[in-house]
Amino acid sequence: MKITEKEIPHLIRAGQDQQVISLLYKTIFPKVKKYVVSHGGIGDDASDVFQDSIMYLYSQIMSGKYDEEKYTINGYLFTLSKNRWLNKLKRNKRFKSVENYDETLDESVSDPDFQLVDETNKGESLIRSIFSGIGEKCIELLTYDIFYNMLMEDIALRMGFSTVNAAKMQLKRCKDKLDLELEQKPEIKSRLLNELS
Repeated sequence: MKITEKEIPHLIRAGQDQQVISLLYKTIFPKVKKYVVSHGGIGDDASDVFQDSIMYLYSQIMSGKYDEEKYTINGYLFTLSKNRWLNKLKRNKRFKSVENYDETLDESVSDPDFQLVDETNKGESLIRSIFSGIGEKCIELLTYDIFYNMLMEDIALRMGFSTVNAAKMQLKRCKDKLDLELEQKPEIKSRLLNELS
């Protein structure tokens, strides 16, 4: 039986996904692998990204949030995979630049002004200590958005939001809480400015 792209969401909802998975791997995975490999990855990276994207696609279809009129399965899955890979590259780029710098660091340097500092962890620690009043979930969400520059799709998946729009709405609420916290407690703002300067 030949499966059309339009039938895929219906088959997934009906639990008849064995053929769907093999079809997706046969038709879309080679394109994803080619993209990932041509952008600095290896086959295992492509497999990881593709598997995460399939899981996200499944969750969207099962929850009724996948819009069959707006998207095609092939385009949606490829775009998800591409975005996840680019996001992973962005995160790894920061770590690689720190690792490369670390290799050239002289071990005899003891002056703290000249020691390597991971700015991402420093910034995350600062946010956690200063903004504990806005709540752990908001701190986590703001950290992913600001310091790790993650895509909203990844944030939604990682934090368990039902949709990307739900994650965006929560991010807006968290930013509003943060603004209110800064208005009500000017000492937090001055501490933040002192720490960052």
